[in-house]
Amino acid sequence: MKGLFSRKITVAEYLVMRGLPADWRFASPYGRTAAAIYRHAFQCEPGRAWRLINGRFRPVMAYRVSEISVLVEAWQTYPRTADLADE
Repeated sequence: MKGLFSRKITVAEYLVMRGLPADWRFASPYGRTAAAIYRHAFQCEPGRAWRLINGRFRPVMAYRVSEISVLVEAWQTYPRTADLADE
């Protein structure tokens, strides 16, 4: 059970939780929005995690469960998802 609370959430995983595909064409700009919000709020870089993408392990930004408010704020701020905020 402890691993559940220490696991990091990536943008792709958050998008899937919100009903969009992990490879959504605007995932990268949305992720940059989330990273900018994180940097402003915490004055440091977001954490990273390794994920398998297109057959290769790549470093991606990752957020703790306690930092999910950053992803929520990005969802409400990013123009492509702002209209979906109430869904």
